[in-house]
Amino acid sequence: MLKLTTGHWRIMPRLPRELESLARMLAYILGRRPDEFGLVLEEGGWVPVKQLLQSLHEEPGFARVRREDLERLAALVTPPRLEVAGERVRSLDPAPPELRRESGGPLPSSLYLAIPPKIHTLVWDEGLKPPPGRELVLARRPDLARRLGRRRAHDPTPVTVAAQAAARAGIAFQAYGEELFLVAAPIPREFIQMPGPSKEVPPPKAAAKPKAPPTPGTFMLDFPQMLTGKPARGKQRDEAVWKKGARALRKKQGKKEK
Repeated sequence: MLKLTTGHWRIMPRLPRELESLARMLAYILGRRPDEFGLVLEEGGWVPVKQLLQSLHEEPGFARVRREDLERLAALVTPPRLEVAGERVRSLDPAPPELRRESGGPLPSSLYLAIPPKIHTLVWDEGLKPPPGRELVLARRPDLARRLGRRRAHDPTPVTVAAQAAARAGIAFQAYGEELFLVAAPIPREFIQMPGPSKEVPPPKAAAKPKAPPTPGTFMLDFPQMLTGKPARGKQRDEAVWKKGARALRKKQGKKEK
């Protein structure tokens, strides 16, 4: 039996070498410091498989880990130290740590997160709101906030929260491990610093090309009149007005001659 450096995991002699490394990493992530990887364990120590894989793929040497690897590890380690159930996974030994605590020491003056561009304008107008049934997850360090933001969007927008000022206004911050803070209430816009939403200027409309003046010595063909033998509607009106005026002029001249 091979004893891992965690002091808790004992694995079977024939366990593939790549799974030995994965076992050590999972023991640390799920049984020691999930906060270091931006993970918040659910009740019972569970975490979504998707979130765990995202955090693993950011680590050198673990970019190709798949759900099947987690299931193999859970089946091969005796006694079981990892449990995969549905879309969730948890550590059985070491037991999931209880990292929630009141902020304790002084709250950092600023905390950080990064939001998807699609909610940029909404946060700019209304502030931060926790997802339904969940909490806002804020990071102590901007680089960890960017890392978490990139799991949701390719180019997330950085947001800085004036944590101490918000706490003085009555907003409760709960520390989670050493790196994260959880907030269950909305954070008003006045405690948030972020770049303004970009105002996309519509491209100018292409100017209509001016009609080229007719070349001297040319004339415009009246196709409606050529095809039907009748002048176009506009010309019909002009001709009717001209004829009416001509008749009136002849009538007036006739009266003078009398």
